[in-house]
Amino acid sequence: MSVVELTRTGWGFAPGDTIVSGLRAWACLGGGRRCESWLAWSMAWWMPVVLKLPRPGLVDDPETRADLAHEAGVTAGLAHPGVQRRYHAVLDAAVPYLLSEYVEGPTLDVSLDQDGPLEPAEVALLGMQLAGALRYLHGRGVVHLDLKPSNVCLRDGRPVLIDFGIARPIGTRRRSGAPRGSAPFMAAEQCRDEAATPATDLFALGALLFEAATGEHAFHPRRLGGEWLYPQLAGIGPDPLPGPLGELIARLLDPEPASRPADATEVLWALARTLPDGTRLWPDWLDTRLP
Repeated sequence: MSVVELTRTGWGFAPGDTIVSGLRAWACLGGGRRCESWLAWSMAWWMPVVLKLPRPGLVDDPETRADLAHEAGVTAGLAHPGVQRRYHAVLDAAVPYLLSEYVEGPTLDVSLDQDGPLEPAEVALLGMQLAGALRYLHGRGVVHLDLKPSNVCLRDGRPVLIDFGIARPIGTRRRSGAPRGSAPFMAAEQCRDEAATPATDLFALGALLFEAATGEHAFHPRRLGGEWLYPQLAGIGPDPLPGPLGELIARLLDPEPASRPADATEVLWALARTLPDGTRLWPDWLDTRLP
């Protein structure tokens, strides 16, 4: 069987089938080239969880096992309300897997498809909550590298960042291969497969907020032959949106990392200043305490 065929083969569990000891299949949530994610029922905890495991033909593949081990290492110890929790990793079993929190609620892309774009104040509040999660991640030395609407779950309306499959420590590069990410949300430096930096996540946040405000991608990369053509690399961005919120999104989408806001804290402040009077995400007395 070819590598392509191996990456297309799924497990095909029926509801109630045992995936690994103590975990019963509920539904397949999707997957990438090497791994699948399943909604499962924990018999010990009596609650739903998310299980990520290699595709059947890649259980013994060293690269696939290395990817799971890398993700387990990057996400170890992360604890923030806006970040999906990793419960534990089993990496030395016959079938290695990661066990994570099931974040119940629609993803942002589904919500936008069903309800349409958000109002400016809603975009700002969404951005502030995501910037808070990024501020935490970057403070822990982690860059997500795949921030997009389908990787944001809305739990009771509050965004939770999921899927750390390609996250990396700040300053590190991929082991090998072509750039990884979701093409419309990749900063120019990510398209060039440069070292991971917080500025890359801030670019993706800008692309996400543009889509939340308009219902459209900010960028439209396309394949030509076997290669991607990224308008981000040519500095070709969307027409700016009006007002202070539009100005901030334009800064986030700047092709030069140094021209974007300095960090997620600056983004928090800038978004707060776009809100109508009387709309707050934190109490007034915190204004003097946020660096």
